[in-house]
Amino acid sequence: MSLEGQSSRPSPSPVGGSADPLLSAGLGIAAQWGQALGPEQLQVALKALEPQLRREHELNMLRLQRQEADAARKAAAEDAEMEREAREKISARHHAYRMTMLRSAVGLSVGMLAGGLYAMPHNPWIAGALCGPSLLSLLRIFVLRRSTDTELRESARLAHSAGNVQQPAPAQPGSGVV
Repeated sequence: MSLEGQSSRPSPSPVGGSADPLLSAGLGIAAQWGQALGPEQLQVALKALEPQLRREHELNMLRLQRQEADAARKAAAEDAEMEREAREKISARHHAYRMTMLRSAVGLSVGMLAGGLYAMPHNPWIAGALCGPSLLSLLRIFVLRRSTDTELRESARLAHSAGNVQQPAPAQPGSGVV
């Protein structure tokens, strides 16, 4: 028997109206082979076909594993790239922060020096507080980013003592002191 003499009518689906067209086409072909070859010859043909199908299946499984490995490598590379970009952004922000702090420390130091020089002729205690240890501790805190508790306490004590200095009372008008 050969397939050439048969009509191309669709054979009834053994699965009963399967929704998968590929599966129904495959079952239709298998039914046509069964009619054309007979049960014994079909069994021999399927046994001969089985090693080829196993090899194809193993090949497909290896392809899928390779695709999964490639996808995993690609995802790992993307993650590494994202982490590197995040580290670069953090480094850039940290650098910008440090430069801003340095600029503000320089500006504040120059302002304290200018204020101390301006106050020198009239209030030497305030000038000493502005240009003395408080300026040095401020620079140490902002520029070197180090400070100890004793330095902070000393700066606070000097600032407090500079504010508590007794000024000579100005002469009252009409008191007769000339």
